[in-house]
Amino acid sequence: MPRVTAFNLRKSDDLVAIEAALKAALVSLPEMGIAENEIDLVPVLAPDGFHATVTRIDVDLWERSPRTKDALQELATRMAMAFKEVVGADRRVKVVLRPYDVEKSGWVSL
Repeated sequence: MPRVTAFNLRKSDDLVAIEAALKAALVSLPEMGIAENEIDLVPVLAPDGFHATVTRIDVDLWERSPRTKDALQELATRMAMAFKEVVGADRRVKVVLRPYDVEKSGWVSL
């Protein structure tokens, strides 16, 4: 169940379009086993007076064998490009995919 946190978004950003683009990018590699309905986007707007030049997108993923370093790199690139397609090519973005071991993690969904 991937959590996607996008930091330093602008009030003028189209959050619905950003969410759709990021979800589409995440499911674009079927071998990664990511289901669109399991993706949780957490948008974080930059505070007034803070002029961030970079949007950072963190994705927490459970470790699975098909989620290799190369596959994660390709997925991060697709997410960055999807974000830029919505907000504009001039925006800087960093995408970080952080796999963690579900066998060692606790979680609950109520």
